[in-house]
Amino acid sequence: MQIIMFHSVGNSDSDWNQHWLSVSLNHFESFCQYLQRNNYRTVFLDEWYESSPSSRNNKCIALTFDDGYLDNWVYAYPLLQKYGLKGTIFVNPEFVDPSENVRYNLEDVWKGTCHYDVLESLGFLNVKEIQTMDRSGIMDIQNHSMSHNFYFNSDELIDYYEGQDDYYWLAWIERPDRKPFWITEDQKDYISEGYPIFQYGRALGLRRFFPSEHFIESFISEYWNSKGSLRAREKLFKLVADYKKRYDCIGRYENDQELEERYRYEIFESKRILEEKLDKKINFICWPGGGYNDISIRLSIEAGYKASTVSSWDKQYNTAHSGPYKRIKRFGLNSFLVFKDRRYYIRNRKHLIHLFLSKSGNKYYKNMLRFKKYLFVVK
Repeated sequence: MQIIMFHSVGNSDSDWNQHWLSVSLNHFESFCQYLQRNNYRTVFLDEWYESSPSSRNNKCIALTFDDGYLDNWVYAYPLLQKYGLKGTIFVNPEFVDPSENVRYNLEDVWKGTCHYDVLESLGFLNVKEIQTMDRSGIMDIQNHSMSHNFYFNSDELIDYYEGQDDYYWLAWIERPDRKPFWITEDQKDYISEGYPIFQYGRALGLRRFFPSEHFIESFISEYWNSKGSLRAREKLFKLVADYKKRYDCIGRYENDQELEERYRYEIFESKRILEEKLDKKINFICWPGGGYNDISIRLSIEAGYKASTVSSWDKQYNTAHSGPYKRIKRFGLNSFLVFKDRRYYIRNRKHLIHLFLSKSGNKYYKNMLRFKKYLFVVK
């Protein structure tokens, strides 16, 4: 049985700076048609969990969608329903949209209730949309942790903020109340220009580093003093070394108690919120960006999850665990494929889907060379 990972659907041509996460609407519907015509059966993760490896059918797959994007309601959900398929959405409670009305989707277009042009698909799901899908039998809602945050995990300076798109997540930390709107509004002003950026990683795979407020103020002040000079970057990095010599450190790491409390908030509180909103047990957690460690695994077992996801790059947890706790190994299927540091746009969906769902599909990156004629190179 294959478990397939999607994120967004239908926004691959949008102005969103992470539109590469989105599968084009044409490709997604073609994929659904392929599954229906070739008699594939889609299942929720509970059925995957209860089945034994020996009993899993190659024509049985689980479709998963990370992050809880609005387009999962607008496009993915109606198409899955149209073709008799099922999917699972992993939701972060901090990103749930506060709006109260169910928004238009493709089903409304098909019924003639609205025109296609009025569909709004950029953003995140609200509670009513999540509840509607979960009760439909088409989509199953599971957990993606509370925050989906990145955090600093080292005192090694790597950059400073000048509005770069790569550091969009700084606004999440500064204004968590605006997380549901980060795709649709300009949040660059939430972060001070010149803010120091240290090595960072995923929230549930690290011990957080907090730079001191005094250092941050000193750094930003030096940024403005040296801005425009030929040696501005050199001066800023020298400031870090000088500050360490003078004050011995430029911040602190969270202690064991703080780390445990933060991880519990991410793993336990998010589970409680989703269970309360959906009136059901949440049994599966997907680690954002594949960020997890022994602590997050231990706490997910304590919280009562049946399984959690596995990173494609992580060999440590790719083996079976003893006991009932399982790991969910998934494979991404997008409109874009990255192969040998180049990005390819899928030309022939039929051949790619066949490759992906074949017995050798788990190694599709290694086999992609012989399928290059079916791909467009994207510069």
